[in-house]
Amino acid sequence: IRLARRGRKKRAMYDVVVADARAPRDGRFIEKLGTYNPNTDPATINIDNEKAFDWVMKGAQPTDTVKAMLSYRGVMLRKHLQIGVIKGALTQEQADAKLAEWVESKEA
Repeated sequence: IRLARRGRKKRAMYDVVVADARAPRDGRFIEKLGTYNPNTDPATINIDNEKAFDWVMKGAQPTDTVKAMLSYRGVMLRKHLQIGVIKGALTQEQADAKLAEWVESKEA
């Protein structure tokens, strides 16, 4: 999962895409997950959290920048909690409650 650059010179916008590691940066990709615009203040992040979560659970490796964005949106925490559910450390209800509590504290 990485960024693909678009836009004119000095006015870059990025698409958040799922791409094969061997594909060029702005080349062929599998699926577009959203957009990232660093030109606005604060930077605009539009990502489909459900699609991103599905890809991360399938084993897609996000780049450092995309990982930071996914962490900000709660996708990485959700993955962490879901792995705990799979291993049996906690139930799905407990994981959902922890995620809801995190989202609530983030909005406050």
